[in-house]
Amino acid sequence: MKFKKKGYQHYFDNVPEGDLHLLKKINDVGFEFFENLTHEDKLTHSISYDFHLKQSNGKPLLINHKLKPILLDKSSNPWIALCVVSISSHANAGNIKFKSDDAGKQFEYDLATDLWVESPHVKLKPREKDILLFSAQGFTMEQIADKLYVSIDTIKFHKKQIFSKLKVKSITEATALAIELSLF
Repeated sequence: MKFKKKGYQHYFDNVPEGDLHLLKKINDVGFEFFENLTHEDKLTHSISYDFHLKQSNGKPLLINHKLKPILLDKSSNPWIALCVVSISSHANAGNIKFKSDDAGKQFEYDLATDLWVESPHVKLKPREKDILLFSAQGFTMEQIADKLYVSIDTIKFHKKQIFSKLKVKSITEATALAIELSLF
């Protein structure tokens, strides 16, 4: 309720100034991208981006903000949307992406060139998804191997594949990014 009462003032109070400019840019390019989609495509796309929020101790926390329209008004504008906020899997703010659920396409906004660029959609195999899910639930490699009836070497092999596909260096990064990209 506190956020609802404050409206956009919440951002001015809790987002570092540099990221306020980034949020304005995201708003501009995001709505421009969204406006060029068909009515049907608007309901299959979500936007995701990272920015900092000030914590109560004053330190910034990088979060990922994902929005997915659920219902459009008569003019095809978002009327109701699902918003998911989580800790970002990236090191820096930005990382602006539009992702299509149906077409499997993903577009990233390049802040340096001011252009949307289609990027490859990451696909994980069912076994890789299982390993990520079990890892997110806190299971060790030995426990995952037991659950999946495979050797630890097989788990290690699949983890290397996951890290390579997601371009990460740890299972924590992989899990966070998989959640952010809705790969489960």
